[in-house]
Amino acid sequence: MGAEKEKKGTIFLGVDEKTWGKEGTGWVDYDPDYECTGGSSNPDDRHCPYLLKPSDANGLALSGWEGRLLHVNIASFRDPLCPRTLKYLFTKAKRPSDIRVRVLQQNVPNEDKDCLEGYCEMMAELRAQTGGGDTSEGGPMGDECPHRDQVFIHQIHAKEAAGPTFARGLIGKDMLDAFGKKEISQQDFCMSTDSHMDFEPEWDEKMVNMWDLAQNEYAVLSTYVANIDQLGKDLNGAHEVPHLCMVQFTSQVRTHATKCARNLIKPKLTNAIWGAGLSFSKCHAELKVPVDPHTPGIFDGEEFNRAARFWTYGYDIYTPHRVFVLHDYPGSQHNPVTSSWGHGSFSASDLKNSHYRLNTMLDMPGGEADNEKALVLKRSKYGLGDRRSLDDLIQFSGIDLRHKKVTIDGKNRCGNIQWIPFVEHPKGVNFIPQFNDTTEDPLDVPYEKSSVWYDPHIDGVGKGLVSREVLSNEKEDPAAVERKKTEEEAARVAHKKEAEQLAGGNLHEEHKALAAALEAAAQSPESGHKEVISNAAAAQIRAEQAESEGVSIFPPLLRGASDNSIPKGRFYLSPMKLMSKHGIEHLPIHVQISVIVMVIGICAAVIASVGAGNTRKKAGRSKKRG
Repeated sequence: MGAEKEKKGTIFLGVDEKTWGKEGTGWVDYDPDYECTGGSSNPDDRHCPYLLKPSDANGLALSGWEGRLLHVNIASFRDPLCPRTLKYLFTKAKRPSDIRVRVLQQNVPNEDKDCLEGYCEMMAELRAQTGGGDTSEGGPMGDECPHRDQVFIHQIHAKEAAGPTFARGLIGKDMLDAFGKKEISQQDFCMSTDSHMDFEPEWDEKMVNMWDLAQNEYAVLSTYVANIDQLGKDLNGAHEVPHLCMVQFTSQVRTHATKCARNLIKPKLTNAIWGAGLSFSKCHAELKVPVDPHTPGIFDGEEFNRAARFWTYGYDIYTPHRVFVLHDYPGSQHNPVTSSWGHGSFSASDLKNSHYRLNTMLDMPGGEADNEKALVLKRSKYGLGDRRSLDDLIQFSGIDLRHKKVTIDGKNRCGNIQWIPFVEHPKGVNFIPQFNDTTEDPLDVPYEKSSVWYDPHIDGVGKGLVSREVLSNEKEDPAAVERKKTEEEAARVAHKKEAEQLAGGNLHEEHKALAAALEAAAQSPESGHKEVISNAAAAQIRAEQAESEGVSIFPPLLRGASDNSIPKGRFYLSPMKLMSKHGIEHLPIHVQISVIVMVIGICAAVIASVGAGNTRKKAGRSKKRG
């Protein structure tokens, strides 16, 4: 019993012995000190993350959120649950007056409920029910819509939508504009989440306190959060949380096979795997690493691209050790309208260029073959950071990006891992790099010596005295350049077939095997209890199983486009299968009514036509319309 009390949590590694070996499966004890020591007892090997320095605190306390605001960013596409999210966000917060919300609303006017208007209607209804009072009971007496002036709505028409990165990228631009107006401080807190969420009571203060426990000024808390049916509950009788640590390759790098951790005493360092559904950090992270808006149509690839950019800027991704923000998976996934952004304002050519851009950023096959051109993109506004290198990321994450393989060495990095040191920017954690508004090239050049981009032949001789391009042409051997291009092209050809096979494969095979194994264990006479996978992982499995049967969970991008127009991925769903597997009872009620009225009208027209003695040809046309 004493040994059990000393545990600081446990982490589930998975069951795939073929990929990770026996030592890379099962459960392991969490050792938070390993993140600093790597398991070494030598004091010289101890390297811990950076804490906030008094000189960077802007006169605020080094922890807590006194004097700081909490900025919440939400991208919403025709989501009727957005008003409810705002209601829960404010009514369940401990300090609602210190919260600022930015919503990128992609609606069809006069068809979709405005998020802020819907929120105000809900608050008016709540006030009528409770008679007013504090915010949790409808807001102060006489306050028509509490906290309305704390919500900023950026509206665009739904037809202009171009995917999640486009939407979050617009929010990023709004954030930078607000920073320029001094409405946001680097030392404020920022959270990005979805438009169909729920929250635990006092979630705001709990999130800040949890972030403080990471003991890392560069911490970003992120995961695929649990489903709303877990609100106020513990899964499996324990504090179980979804834990992101693995990927697979489709047309891009896709976060995959969500694991779980139990009873952690603090947020756990991950191998740089980030989830878009929840991201919580200091605002200098959001300002320094805004979402790339130049990737229209991207779904797979969004998350690891952002993770790579965070990590190379010095940020570290942590799994939250408690669940305070929850996701309405059924409510969001069963509404076909909210997943129809795939028919937005982007073409097959746009999507192809998006993949080219992401591949170039991560040295993946299909990117820019010219190293100098690739470096220009990597150093640009939405490129990689200069505190850690891409090579360091590959070693730390264990993901072989250049060959599109899930592991470089067969070692499972879901368990205890060591923090990777870097040199902080000389101007401190609050420094936000500057870029040319038109070209997006860096303005903070020449690079200083701690930058991974620093070249002593260029950056050490004075500002702009030697151009990076001229020097590159002088020192590179043409034969070596040609040989490297040939090798890279051979690698792209070699992995093309494998990538296409992966793109068409079933997802979460490991989780299916795990679920089957746990089910079998539960039926065993020796088993006294039943374990299940994390709530969020189970929701993902159900969604992807439904999609394999033709149910449109993820956006059907560019349906009907030629096979050669975009990389093969997981977005090709058969419209006929969709109809055969998805009945009218699954549609929203207003859509059901519209369909029923239309069918009755068509039937009436057919009957009237036959009764009037129409010709067989006309009757045939009527039946065809029906």
